[in-house]
Amino acid sequence: MQKLEPLVVFTPLAKEKLSQVLESEKAAGSYLRIEVYQGGGCACSGGYRYALSLEQGPNPTDVVEEVDGFRVLAGKAESQVLRGSKIDFVESLQRTGFKIENPNVHAEACGCGGH
Repeated sequence: MQKLEPLVVFTPLAKEKLSQVLESEKAAGSYLRIEVYQGGGCACSGGYRYALSLEQGPNPTDVVEEVDGFRVLAGKAESQVLRGSKIDFVESLQRTGFKIENPNVHAEACGCGGH
């Protein structure tokens, strides 16, 4: 039986920052919801935008996985788009926050300069 790739993986910095957020929000038992929206974003994101939020629990149709000690969830269709993505944390003059790098989209047409 083939083992499924994790829904997401976290860089060490993303794990550290997410742990800090969970602690500061007093939300240690929360789930990290990842939502995927079509439209917007540059070509490197496949035209997808992503949103992260903390939830108390999953919906009946959510895909839930434990990754690096974090409970991560996404809708069934969203999980198919996300599977294998990497969550990083970036700090720059232009942007500070979590960034999702999705290997399921192709960046050849991207001109954003963010790579």
